[in-house]
Amino acid sequence: MFDHYRERVRGTTIDSSTLLSTDYFNLFNEVIMLLGMLPDMPDMLDEVAGWQFKTYAEHFAESGLAFAALAIEAYPHAPAPALVLFELNIEKMRSVIEEAKVVLREEFAAGELKLFCARAIGYSLALQRLVDTGSAIVHGQESVLDQSAIDNLF
Repeated sequence: MFDHYRERVRGTTIDSSTLLSTDYFNLFNEVIMLLGMLPDMPDMLDEVAGWQFKTYAEHFAESGLAFAALAIEAYPHAPAPALVLFELNIEKMRSVIEEAKVVLREEFAAGELKLFCARAIGYSLALQRLVDTGSAIVHGQESVLDQSAIDNLF
C-alpha cells in the first residue's frame, strides 16, 4: 500500500517518503501568530482562547484543498516511525497551546503584563520550533534530529 500511495501523492504537498503533509501546520500557524501579537495587542487573548485543535483528518476535511481526501486516506499508511514522531510532536504542540491559554489568562487577569508579554513570545517561539521539528518529520528527516530533540517530544 505504501508504494501505491507514494505514487498517488505526487504533485501534492504530501511528502512521498512519509505520506504526511506540512499543510497541517497551518492550523498551528494561526495560534503562533496570535501569541506573537499578544504583547502589542493583549485583547487578542480571546482569539487565542478560542483556538480549537483539529485532528489531521478534521483539518484536511475542512481545508478545501484539492488533495485533502488523499491526505486523509494516506495518513494511516505513513511509516510507523514517522507517524509516531509526528503524532507525539502534534500532542506536544496541543499541550503547549492549552497550557498557554490557561497561564496567559491567569497572568493577564493578575496584571502581570511584563510576564504575560514575555511568556506569550516564549510560547510562540516554542511552537514555532515544534512546527520546524514537525516539518523535518514530514520530510523524512527525523534522523537529522538530535537525540535530545527526540527525547523532548516524549
